[in-house]
Amino acid sequence: MTEAQPARVRMSRRSVIALVTLVIATLGAALPLSMVAPTLAITADQFGTTAAESSWTLTIVLVVAATTTPVIGRLGDAFGPGRVLLILIPIVMVGLAIAGLASSMGELIAGRALQGLGGGVFPLAVALARHAVPEARRAMAVGLLTATFATGTGLGVVIAGVLVDRIGTQALAWVPFALLAVAEVMALGLISAPRTQREPLHLAPSLLLAAGIAVLLFAVTEAPRSDAEVVLTAASLGVGAAIIAVWAWLVMTRSASAGMSHLRIRALWSSHLTSAFFGAALFATFVALPVYVEVQGTTPGPLTPATLAGLLLLPATAAMAAVAPLTGILRRRLGRRGPAVLGAAATVIGGIILAAGAHTLASLLAGSILLGAGVAAGSAAIINVLVDVTDDDTLASVSGVNIAARQIGGAFGAAGCASLLATSGERPDLDAYTLAFGLIAVLAVAALLASLLIPARQVPAFVKPEGR
Repeated sequence: MTEAQPARVRMSRRSVIALVTLVIATLGAALPLSMVAPTLAITADQFGTTAAESSWTLTIVLVVAATTTPVIGRLGDAFGPGRVLLILIPIVMVGLAIAGLASSMGELIAGRALQGLGGGVFPLAVALARHAVPEARRAMAVGLLTATFATGTGLGVVIAGVLVDRIGTQALAWVPFALLAVAEVMALGLISAPRTQREPLHLAPSLLLAAGIAVLLFAVTEAPRSDAEVVLTAASLGVGAAIIAVWAWLVMTRSASAGMSHLRIRALWSSHLTSAFFGAALFATFVALPVYVEVQGTTPGPLTPATLAGLLLLPATAAMAAVAPLTGILRRRLGRRGPAVLGAAATVIGGIILAAGAHTLASLLAGSILLGAGVAAGSAAIINVLVDVTDDDTLASVSGVNIAARQIGGAFGAAGCASLLATSGERPDLDAYTLAFGLIAVLAVAALLASLLIPARQVPAFVKPEGR
């Protein structure tokens, strides 16, 4: 009887409008996170720079998203997610406008940095959906928003090639700009969510995290290309690790960072770890597949390499959109942890096909579809875990940390894959592709192992960290 009850619950017209608004806002914020991935070489040519420097237009947005999303989530908890969303969207739109009008690489990177603040839209949307949607429909709403965020990230790669070929690189900014403009107007009538007691934001840990990630990314991407490769790489890794260690000490001993004070709870830290590996595998795929298509020069018919690279990821994006909303059904049948483990397993199979396949169009499609569907299903399942073990006052903060973990993983996955492809020079050889696709498979296996650490049993909203 209770299993069938949620199907009879209908959402009001106001709830539907609120959910549609949140979906549009999430899509507009997610697109910029990946749109430049298949166009790095084109951007480098346009601004007269190297592909290595051009790659920072991708990594900077991921770094900013990773380090600011938890703070934005905390702001949503303190001042109300609806109010923060109305302020955040115009700021992201300014970044998009700067990138769309950029005449130098510095201006483009600055605009991309502001776009990274859009990572905070997702936790705010989840928090608003919790109040706008009936309880029986929350799992569906969370799955839909997660699917939109994941699909938007993949869709950014799919449409980037077509936009650049037909309009130019400026179109990468104006498409999400238009979506966010619509969302901002519609958000004026959103169902409001209550705010909690205001607490200090503690920006120092976020700045430390950003610095540590930037130094580690430098060690992965730039240091290996210097004359003092070994010394500079080792020094960068040491400095980056030291900064991250100080950040971790502040977080764990002083609970000084938004949403981080609950990392001692197993259900939370294991979910964040799984999301990090999901993000790493996904963004490594976004880098490897377009580069493989463009460099191999096997474009059929009138399609340009950039367009084909996007179309190659279209089935994977469709799979991401179709699978994530189904996690509510899987959850009822497999329990709380089951959908996350199943999604990770599908990611592993997809990664293995990419790594062990003959790199034909069929094998690349099959591998990317399974990997995309697995990441989407697993990510949606993890967000529902967070909804289970957090309360209304901290959901935006904790989900913000989870998105940050995914973006951090994505930054290192993309940078690591790009570095492996660069080992054989400007034109990667088959050995470089083998290493890159192998990295994707390894990251997928790590996601599976991490998902097994998520507690299987149902627990109430957290009050004490013990036993979670």
